[in-house]
This record gives sequence, C-alpha cells and structure tokens, in this order.
Amino acid sequence: MAMFKLSLTAKIMIKAAAVICFVLMLAGLIVISFIYRFEDYLPFVTGVVLGCILTSAKIIIIEKSVGRTLDMGEDGKVRAGVAGGFDYLARFILSGILLAAAFIFPEIIGRFGAIIGVLSIQPAAYAANIILRKIQPDNTEMYVNLNDLDDDEEE
Repeated sequence: MAMFKLSLTAKIMIKAAAVICFVLMLAGLIVISFIYRFEDYLPFVTGVVLGCILTSAKIIIIEKSVGRTLDMGEDGKVRAGVAGGFDYLARFILSGILLAAAFIFPEIIGRFGAIIGVLSIQPAAYAANIILRKIQPDNTEMYVNLNDLDDDEEE
C-alpha cells in the first residue's frame, strides 16, 4: 500500500534526482581519489545521500502543496497563498537544517556532498521536463485549460 499518490512528473523528478546524485557522487569520489581530497569518502557519501533524500522529500512537499492549493479553488485564494508560503518555508528550513548540520558536523556529513544533494532538485526538474516531452510528445492533457474548467462549472 502506497502512502503517497504521486504524479508522473513527481516520480520522474525523484528518479532523476537519485540518478543525478549518484552520478555526481561517483564524480566526486573520483575527484577525491585522484585529483583533490576536499572531504573524506564517508562524509561526502553521507552528505550526498542525505541531500538526495531531502530533495525527494521536497519534491513530495511541492506535489502535495500544489494539489492542496488547486483543491482550495477560487474561494480559498488567501488560504492557498498562506499554505503555499508555509510549504515554501518548510522546504527552505529543511534545506537549512541539513546544510547547517553539514557545516557543524563536517566529520559526519560532508559539506560538498550535502550541497550537491540539495541542489540536485533543479537539474532533476529539467530532466523530468525532457523525459516527459519524450514520453508524451502530443499529450495536451498535461496542461490545464482554464476555459474548460469554467465550462464544466456552468453545466
């Protein structure tokens, strides 16, 4: 039984973030091994893994926030704005906690690894967009036509 029902976009973003984190972790381990030892191995990997987990949680928070905001409709514009702002603040605070922990305890959580993990949400969003365009090239159902919503309410 799944706890979260996520959209295809969110699932692809989470998978893309995991792949990006893995590739950057391997690249970072190669750099640590052969070029420049900026962190120890284990803290670096720990930072990337925690950052990737945080990125996945942020994607889920975004998904739930958008769904909740759209469910509020026209009557709940103010409540939707407050809820969206709260979700944004929650994502920001979670990122801050991880990065603060990485800088306070660098022997446990690698700084660069945590930064890589936290920032992987942006390339994951671009990758998800590219993948979705290839999967659904002519699918216009991804986009909501606001005129169609108004016609449904009148009937």
